Amino acid sequence: MNKHVLIVSPIPSHPQFQGNSARIFRLNRMFQLCGYQVHFLYFGMEGLSEEQSRAMEQQWDYFHFVQPEGPAAEPSFGEYFDIDDWYDDRVSDYVDELCQKWNFDVCVANYVWFSKVLDVLPDTTQKVIDTHDVFGDRHIVAKKAGLEPVWFYTTKELEAYALDRADLILAIQDEEKAYFEGITTKRVEVMGYVVPFQPLVVQKHSKVVVGYIGSGNPFNVESLRVFQQEVMAKPELMQKFTFLLGGTVCKAFDGMNEIFDIIGLVDDLDDFYRRIDIAINPMVGGTGLKIKSLEALSYGKALLATEDAMVGIPSNDAYHKASSIIDMVGSLAALSNTRQKLLLKNSKDVFDRYNGEHISNFKTLFG
Repeated sequence: MNKHVLIVSPIPSHPQFQGNSARIFRLNRMFQLCGYQVHFLYFGMEGLSEEQSRAMEQQWDYFHFVQPEGPAAEPSFGEYFDIDDWYDDRVSDYVDELCQKWNFDVCVANYVWFSKVLDVLPDTTQKVIDTHDVFGDRHIVAKKAGLEPVWFYTTKELEAYALDRADLILAIQDEEKAYFEGITTKRVEVMGYVVPFQPLVVQKHSKVVVGYIGSGNPFNVESLRVFQQEVMAKPELMQKFTFLLGGTVCKAFDGMNEIFDIIGLVDDLDDFYRRIDIAINPMVGGTGLKIKSLEALSYGKALLATEDAMVGIPSNDAYHKASSIIDMVGSLAALSNTRQKLLLKNSKDVFDRYNGEHISNFKTLFG
């Protein structure tokens, strides 16, 4: 008899143009590959087009949709959100009806701030929170980095309260596992981002093409600004490299762009990664797992990154873990053909080890 898993999410699984959608899609697929019937319940915070609806209906065994009645609520406490501010009790009503028809072996609530849904599930269902990220004191972290807090942020105490609704908490990397274990007595395990290895044949270019693709969140924009500043301080780099920028970050960065060829939103990630030789992730700060780093590795790209961009992705290659963007650009300037080939080999090895570990973790938890 097939097992059934209910995945509840305020973010769609299609398309996978941002890290959270990619994470949701991959975790759902892993359940499918382990023999589960996947029920995907999407609370439409980001809207729902006909194309998206068709894609999710075709991909998942069962697709359910709850339409929000208005925009996401403002913070109840002024400087931060109550943990359930963005939750809609109609999701609980819908899940309660589903439980009358189906016996769910597992229910995964995406994000700690959508965990209230777990309260309506029977004790026979394993209740899981896929955290994606840390939201406790997120606003404080952002302000220390000189950025205005965006999206959802709350306190550690409220985050801990929500975590206690689950039987199992999934952290996306080791540092966050330690954080969650410090605020809850519930079981916490690391479940990273698993994606197939899909190397591409690269188009030939007169210069080495260095590329970045990402969303327009403030951490990405600031990281690109500093990267550009350091590249412009070494004008000889423009003789050897071409810089390509893709994704929704293009719109946010357009007004300050001076070095990148901008291609905007791409319909197929394969097209972007075919056009580049080296992927970069100059992230400084931020939380969670930098899925863009793993995405680049999955396409068989040599990756230049900072330490913050590789948190939770172990590597012994110094070019994967520059202590600053200045050092990262220095590595780019020093990159010879021989070192680029070694970086490519090491990037593939890092990806293979990471994927093997987290596939094993998933099978242990749910297989």
